[in-house]
Amino acid sequence: MTTDSGTALRSRPAAPATAPATAPRAGAAERDRAVELLADAYGAGYLTKEEFDERLDIATRARHRAELDALLADLPVKLRTSRDRALRRARKARAARLGVRIHAGVYAGMSLLMVVVWLAVGRATGSWYPWPIWPVLGWGVGVLGHAVPVTLATRARERRETT
Repeated sequence: MTTDSGTALRSRPAAPATAPATAPRAGAAERDRAVELLADAYGAGYLTKEEFDERLDIATRARHRAELDALLADLPVKLRTSRDRALRRARKARAARLGVRIHAGVYAGMSLLMVVVWLAVGRATGSWYPWPIWPVLGWGVGVLGHAVPVTLATRARERRETT
């Protein structure tokens, strides 16, 4: 086949016979997730050692999502979604801790800036009233109001997961 300019076009390789031509390809992360789910199913007793080994081999060689879906189709839905819930909880906890760190960092930076302004104004005018204490204390209450609940919730979740 040629184009109008006369150059030859290469044809695309044919899709594997195991999946339709329009099936989305599976990436390494999807194969890894399938392997983790198979390991969970084996650990929970849903698969025998032979079934696990066979499915593991197929999962590591899978090219399309349909192949991975077929491997996991007969497993309980609860097993497949429990790992997703755990990942979502972990991501939310990480995001909450990051939010506290950002809040505390901005608080510390702005507090330092206020003290620098106070020093500059005090030196220039001779007025040394410690006004930065009020915004620092007020904002500090807000930072504590953010940090304490996040820290307590994270620790409680970690304790529940270890027991």
